[in-house]
Amino acid sequence: TTTQVAADATVELAITSDIADTAHLHGYDKEIALSPGKTAVLEFVADIPGRFEIETHEGGLVLMTLTVK
Repeated sequence: TTTQVAADATVELAITSDIADTAHLHGYDKEIALSPGKTAVLEFVADIPGRFEIETHEGGLVLMTLTVK
């Protein structure tokens, strides 16, 4: 899944996992801990243009690609 946002927008990512892991937003170097059955929210200002993957550390699962224009 690819999601596009405008540059300088405030972005809120809500991630629910069935296992304990960490989600990492490449390019922004932001991480958030994931707990089974709970929703974790990562909020940031999209002030770096480009394409960035959000993936889990343990599973290496790409959750989405964020495009900032």
